[in-house]
Amino acid sequence: MPELEDDSRSEYEDRISSALRGLCAEAPAALPLPYDTVRRRGKGRRSRRRAAALAAVAVCAVGLLGSAAILPGRQQGSVAPPVTASTPVPSTGESAPPAREVAGYVDLAAHAVRVQAGGATLRTMPATAGRPAYPTPTGAMKVADKQASLHVSSSTGPTIQPSGGGEYDLTLDWCVRLLAEDGRSTYVCAMNWYGPAVLGRENRTFGAVGLGTEDARWFFDNVRVGDPVQVVNPESPVPGSTPG
Repeated sequence: MPELEDDSRSEYEDRISSALRGLCAEAPAALPLPYDTVRRRGKGRRSRRRAAALAAVAVCAVGLLGSAAILPGRQQGSVAPPVTASTPVPSTGESAPPAREVAGYVDLAAHAVRVQAGGATLRTMPATAGRPAYPTPTGAMKVADKQASLHVSSSTGPTIQPSGGGEYDLTLDWCVRLLAEDGRSTYVCAMNWYGPAVLGRENRTFGAVGLGTEDARWFFDNVRVGDPVQVVNPESPVPGSTPG
């Protein structure tokens, strides 16, 4: 990203932040099921089908063994005891996958994004978020979806106009959309044009959370859809409500 003059940087930031606000407004509110939940439910269905099949085999065995007891040349005492549908089904040995303990924490006052697992901090990253006029929404959220490259354009959608008007055509890297239960959402994306003078020091966006490119890639790679992310602003008693 080339160095930009202050006016050009401000216009560029306005376009990107406006595009992200439009995406949040048009993004679906439904949160897809986490992969672990889908996998666990699939295993449950397979176990139930296996148990039903074994029960059917057991019923057939009862009939066959009962007939064998009265066939010529058979000794009644040699007949195996009948197997009923209530006979316990042996365990397959499969165990449920361990629950994920990865969680994100965005501190707007400290200008930082932290990721934890099992109570231990994996990484803390300097960030920038919504300026006072466009606060980043706060509260309990979850990762709704992820896009390694997010393209937004005034001609192809979403249909919005950037701050100050004009056309825009932007591609943002390593974007993670966060979604609250009430439908509010925001993005965490690479915004390396801010640089160390802003990241970790002040909030300059129009509501989205910006990270350096390396940190945004790490965040993208280490969180999954459905992981919880808590967004807090200790300096503000009222949670923000404007998607960024």
